[in-house]
Amino acid sequence: MFRLFAISVLLSFLLVPPAFADDKGFFSSSWDSISSFFSDDEKDNHEIKADRNKGKTDQGENKKKHYDKNDGNALNRDNGSGGTGGGATTTPPTIIPPVAVTIEATGAQNTVFAGVATATDSAGNVLVVTNDTPATFPVGITTVTYTVTDIYGNIATTTQTVTVTDTTAPTLTIQQPAITVEATAPQMTVALGIATATDIVDGVLVPTNNAPATFPLGVTTVTYTATDTAGNAATAQQQVTVQDTTPPVITPPAAVTGASQDGYAVAITIGTATATDAFNPVTITNNAPATFPIGNTTVIWTATDANNNSSTATQLVTVTDNSIFANLPPDPGAAGEATLEGIDSDGDGVRDDVQRWIVMSYPNSEKTRAALRQLAVDYQNSILDVTSKAVVINNFISMQRTLYCLSYIILDFYDVSPALKSVVLNTSARSRAYLRGDYLLSGEVIEGLGVNYGKQGCNFNPDVMPN
Repeated sequence: MFRLFAISVLLSFLLVPPAFADDKGFFSSSWDSISSFFSDDEKDNHEIKADRNKGKTDQGENKKKHYDKNDGNALNRDNGSGGTGGGATTTPPTIIPPVAVTIEATGAQNTVFAGVATATDSAGNVLVVTNDTPATFPVGITTVTYTVTDIYGNIATTTQTVTVTDTTAPTLTIQQPAITVEATAPQMTVALGIATATDIVDGVLVPTNNAPATFPLGVTTVTYTATDTAGNAATAQQQVTVQDTTPPVITPPAAVTGASQDGYAVAITIGTATATDAFNPVTITNNAPATFPIGNTTVIWTATDANNNSSTATQLVTVTDNSIFANLPPDPGAAGEATLEGIDSDGDGVRDDVQRWIVMSYPNSEKTRAALRQLAVDYQNSILDVTSKAVVINNFISMQRTLYCLSYIILDFYDVSPALKSVVLNTSARSRAYLRGDYLLSGEVIEGLGVNYGKQGCNFNPDVMPN
């Protein structure tokens, strides 16, 4: 009966109005207010229970302080549902990591916003999450671990991957994208200049290239490559041109002098030019004629290399005239026909135009030329001096002697004499002067010199002449 009464009183105690509780929602140990309901033994028993409740009140105070310190993220230790009864829980918090992150590298170390993890305990309270996120992230995959601990010491962890990729190729720069050099040999060593490369992750790189040790004639493409540690590669090309615009060095033969014995062009050995060049073969040609005329001839020598570069040099070939034509006066032309006398530049009594005709008509017979010069003087006198019959007779007798001389030298002198006469009397004035002399001889009888007179009519000795 006593036990039933005690239970009834205890229930009444638990159901008392809030005035019996303290301001924190926990019952105080004000036992005196209800002590009159219990016997001394019952009081002793209830004092023990009150002491226990006092201990629970103290624990509630401790739990309250813990809750305030963690800013609402802790639970009452006597239950798992927000402090309304029950005991400690072993259920770990629930933690949700940020999603995996992938970024492109901008350097060797990269600042990354990884996101925020969230966590709640079994009662749905939000908890504070810690992580081991580094200040910066290198290229590659970094695992970030997130950790949360509830008020009961239950720990939950999760991970997130942060991937920093490097797909950016290095920057490659060639100092001289195109180089042109002049060839001095079939294979050339060429200074290619400087190529540089940088990478956002690896910094300065050393480019490689496929340049040959030496470069042939023409255009060679050199490819430069710079590769970073991630395998990203950059390439650039350089055009190396080896050209040959240098002509051969040519040396002509020395000047040559020859002689013509007959006044005509002669064949002369002129020698051979030499030439050197980096590219063989070198072809040497010249414009020399087969025979060289009297005077100076300039021979042009040309050397052409394998790449069609050419150079020239000249050689002087001189042919002297050792013939009868060597001392011929120039052709007087129209000036030689202006007067009866004409032009006689050497003063030998034979006009220049007549002298040229004699030599050029009979170059191979010195005797004939001598006889014709003698006859030409007689013809010239017959037109220049017709002042009296006596002078004309003397001129005629002299002409007769010369004809005897000519007949001694050549048999067909009757053909030669008229030909010379037409050259001497080549103008109407000269023909009229000659006819005046003939007119003065009209009716005159002149004795002949005799058929054997022959070479006596020559004013030179034809027998000592070679031809």
